[in-house]
Amino acid sequence: MVDSKNLRIQLDEKIPEGQTMNEAQKQIAFADRIVLNKADLVDVSELENIEQIVSDINGTAKLSRSTFAKIDLDSILNIGAYADIDPANLSFAATKGHNMHGHHHIDKDISTMALESPVRLKWSAVDEWIQELLWDSRVPGCKTEVLETPGMEMLRLKALLLVADFAPVGSEQRISQATVVVQGVREMYDSFVVPEKSTTAQDDTQTHESLYKIVLIGRCLPKEKLRRSWDMLIQQATTG
Repeated sequence: MVDSKNLRIQLDEKIPEGQTMNEAQKQIAFADRIVLNKADLVDVSELENIEQIVSDINGTAKLSRSTFAKIDLDSILNIGAYADIDPANLSFAATKGHNMHGHHHIDKDISTMALESPVRLKWSAVDEWIQELLWDSRVPGCKTEVLETPGMEMLRLKALLLVADFAPVGSEQRISQATVVVQGVREMYDSFVVPEKSTTAQDDTQTHESLYKIVLIGRCLPKEKLRRSWDMLIQQATTG
């Protein structure tokens, strides 16, 4: 829950020694649902600015407005955040995801980016790409290259992907073709097969190409390097 009236002050608070973000920045970056409370205490223009600030930090979180902390509990409880991804929550990439310059929020280093995946990929290659990004804290495929932004820090990863030869964690079974959700927090991640109904686009304008993607939230993201790395993966791991 965000204090709409005081958010700017909270985001500008001093970062504790030994950490890279203050509490407000962390809570927004890791959230799946964000409630903008005290919406009645700011004017409409400022509230829209606050929504943009939050979206620039975490472009995948679903936002709602509230006064006196009143909120429909069904919108924030039992949402299955780590077992599924609503494609509607990833559709931002076509508009916000590629146009974030950080000019709205105070810590310009924290941002969201999306990498589209319109083809079916070999799961083992995707899995290795994610591991190198999260576990080794580097752009996959750049083992000897010195990053221009050595302060890169991955906070969240979300993906909805078409994959081939998927191997569920803890199982020897392999699925020849699957639609998979990936959810990651810092260096930890997990993957799940999505029921077919979950991948149905919610409006007729949502194209096949915009539905499947991987979304990254982090600090000092070297976006162009990450895009090139992902494009290389698509070239090498696309299946027929």
